Amino acid sequence: MSAPVLNSLTPEQVRAAAEQAASALPPGTGDQVDLVRRADVRADLALIAVPTLVVVTTADGLIPAALQYQLSEAIPGARTAELATGHLPFLEQPEEWLEIITGFLGRQQGQG
Repeated sequence: MSAPVLNSLTPEQVRAAAEQAASALPPGTGDQVDLVRRADVRADLALIAVPTLVVVTTADGLIPAALQYQLSEAIPGARTAELATGHLPFLEQPEEWLEIITGFLGRQQGQG
């Protein structure tokens, strides 16, 4: 979550959210995180040939916005949308996130 959202929560709410998130982690999460740290797919991005939307979460404490923009720039024809949220925009701004996603998908359907 973004700093403003986290700062709006009580310590008890933060603890409860952390416990809920930890209990929802599926088996193999540690292995997936390890793979993310080691895998470098930058050379593959130029090969993506389907409509792509990168939602840049500008208040993301996990993935800096600059890296998210680099991702978008590396994918031919990628579109970019911004949300002033942390890493989980669908939790912080679900209506705005849904509007961005459905708008993008609707434009793709109209072109197909």
